[in-house]
Amino acid sequence: MARWVLNSFSTAELVVFGVGGAVLLTIGCVLLARRRFPRLADSEFEPVADSLRVVYELLFALILAFVLASVLDEMGDAESAVASEATTISELVRANDALPAVVAGPLDTAVGRYVQAVANDEWATMKDGVESAQANSELDGMYAAYDQVRPNGAAQTAVYSQALDDLHEVSTKRRERLNIASSDQPTMLRVLVFVGLVLLIALEYRPHLGAIAGLVFMGTLAAVVTSAFLLTVLLDYPFAGQVSVSNAAFKQDNLARFWSTELGYRPKPGDGRQALTAQELERVYNSTAYGTLVLRCYDADPPHAVRKCRPGDTRMRGVYRYYEGTVTGEVVRGAFHGWWTQAPGHRGENAGRVVLRLVKTADGPLIAGSYSTGLAPARTPGWDLQEIGRVADTPPDLAQRLDDPRTFIEIPRARAA
Repeated sequence: MARWVLNSFSTAELVVFGVGGAVLLTIGCVLLARRRFPRLADSEFEPVADSLRVVYELLFALILAFVLASVLDEMGDAESAVASEATTISELVRANDALPAVVAGPLDTAVGRYVQAVANDEWATMKDGVESAQANSELDGMYAAYDQVRPNGAAQTAVYSQALDDLHEVSTKRRERLNIASSDQPTMLRVLVFVGLVLLIALEYRPHLGAIAGLVFMGTLAAVVTSAFLLTVLLDYPFAGQVSVSNAAFKQDNLARFWSTELGYRPKPGDGRQALTAQELERVYNSTAYGTLVLRCYDADPPHAVRKCRPGDTRMRGVYRYYEGTVTGEVVRGAFHGWWTQAPGHRGENAGRVVLRLVKTADGPLIAGSYSTGLAPARTPGWDLQEIGRVADTPPDLAQRLDDPRTFIEIPRARAA
């Protein structure tokens, strides 16, 4: 019942109807008591209630503090479990990247399907405290993909062994997360808190106060204690309602590669494109989806060595680590139009168009990139770049690949549309 309420109403609605309703109900009861029992202030109610208040207030405060501490710990455990699971998957992906591209490709695909199933489908089912059948299937798919790997040599065997350890850890941490999602406070404890709340309000009724003062006092008390009770309900279900643990951890670091389209730049009011030159584009960048990318100009004549961009230069090439990626192209009409390739084939589904544009946004300038597979127009967003250094800051492994012209494949112009 509590999960349904949290998933059906917003937090604001719960506050308005829960806290506001309790305040109105309390005020209504006070008005009714004053009308039905006008001499209650002269009766034995006040001495009896006063003698019970001190002990009861202390007892209720201790119970409420215990429940709040319990649900806060549970919320913290849920956040830690999600962060830990995402970190383990990130380590699994890094282990995959250390394997040959022909091996890592299917593994990366399997991990990506699992990450998306967890962050999308399972995050929805956890609102009701249950696991996702789709996430179960994708977890089995990951195990099946790793079962097909046959490492070659001591180095690959060591990396593969580490990946298997990470995979088993992912399964364990998913179970921990699901256990937290399905857990609940004991029913008797929740009933005890609710009954205690009602009794506290009843005992705190002060018939000797004036009409206005009594209503203000009791209304304020109802608002405070009801808010505390509502807080215990909101925090008791870390994955239900609006006050819940986010799935953002599954979209950060190297896991962002599985969300490149979703995380890609989308034009906003006030944004505008600016003309881009090769000299401006010659930098070291970081892409949330595909890691570090270096772009430089190069000589058109053999040996096609990279060099510093000059005024009027248009032809550029770049490299990035993700599947030994390469980029070649030209700056035309203020935008870079190029061709990306990745291992293992650097052709077919492992190549396509890319367009980079300079965009002025409210958060500062951004190189917004879109891409495609094959010769289709580059319309898929998600290859956005943030500058992290000049060409002098190029990592040694990327600098070595930049200097080898055999690494690069030009766009198949003869077939281009």
